[in-house]
Amino acid sequence: MRKIAVSVTALLAVFVVACVTINVYFPEAAAVEAADRIIDKVRGEDAGDTSSSLRPGNNHETPVLLAVAGSISRFLISDANAQANVDFDKPSPEKQALENSLARRFPSLRPYFDSGAIGLTDSGLLEFRDRNLVPLKDRNNVVQLVSAQNNDWNALYAEIARINNHPEWQDSIRRTFAERWIAKADSGWYYRQNGAWKQK
Repeated sequence: MRKIAVSVTALLAVFVVACVTINVYFPEAAAVEAADRIIDKVRGEDAGDTSSSLRPGNNHETPVLLAVAGSISRFLISDANAQANVDFDKPSPEKQALENSLARRFPSLRPYFDSGAIGLTDSGLLEFRDRNLVPLKDRNNVVQLVSAQNNDWNALYAEIARINNHPEWQDSIRRTFAERWIAKADSGWYYRQNGAWKQK
């Protein structure tokens, strides 16, 4: 009997820890969908649809464990409803202006992605890979374009986190955008990961 009491107490402790952990969970799937839409908008392309599904499992535990599992299920449903309120596509005047600014500037940057002069980074920004691939007469202009684009990306990551009332998600949002940019990069484009340039 004592063993059962200890087991239930331990399980409840795990449940409490799980509650705390779930409450601060970063909704990766929602971030990926928003990143894909915004990146496609910046590139001048239509965003593709994404979907996900959950597969329920079977449980053949004791009544006590089933009761605890039921409590966890109810908590997860409640947390899922809270997560549903997160909207990385939530509009704001600043967010809309930043997306439009990024999209207007991108066609001028595309030739330098294609040539390998600039590339994507794992921090969700652009960086020069080889300035010598940019004609001297155009170099100052490209430097300004890259700087302006990076400023807008930094501001956009912060704004998405702000309008969702989770400023602590900014780094996760940045990382998600970086991963999706690399995934969507054209063949031949360069990206930098762990300090090394790679060609897609």
